[in-house]
Amino acid sequence: MRKWIGSALLLAAVAFIPAQLAAQRRPAARPAPRSAQRPSFGLQLDWGNDPDFGIGGRGVFPLGSLFPGTPLDGIVSFDYFFPGNNVKYWEINGNVAYRFRVPARSSLRPYGGGGLNIAHASFSTTVGTTTVSGSDTKAGLNLLGGTTFRVRGSNLIPFAEARGEIGGGKTFIITGGVRF
Repeated sequence: MRKWIGSALLLAAVAFIPAQLAAQRRPAARPAPRSAQRPSFGLQLDWGNDPDFGIGGRGVFPLGSLFPGTPLDGIVSFDYFFPGNNVKYWEINGNVAYRFRVPARSSLRPYGGGGLNIAHASFSTTVGTTTVSGSDTKAGLNLLGGTTFRVRGSNLIPFAEARGEIGGGKTFIITGGVRF
């Protein structure tokens, strides 16, 4: 009799435990919005604590094919600043950003990440009849955080970003613009 009861309990456990475990699974992740699945390009305005005002462009490339199921983007940007005093300053940045998961009703899409920075500065000035010039190019690291804003019924993606540079430009930059 004990064998029958033990066998019945074992059979019940084998039959019902997988159903209970399946009920404990998380729901499938919602698919990424269309804007997160295709490359986008944009224009931006920059303000830096040292080089002042700048303009630039960027390309954002989803990295889902390299890292399936992970909301990563590659962000490449070029910024040209206008510091004045016969100084020319530009930067090239290559970053990887993680898109944080937020509720679907939110219009904010925050991200954070980091990457590489190449900063170039040059100057030219004339003292009397002599022209003095020089330039310097340095590589560094970026730490960044920002957000895109969802605009219903539009293909435009406004964004705002703050970026700190370690090495390279050694500056703090706030960027805002629109991708399309």
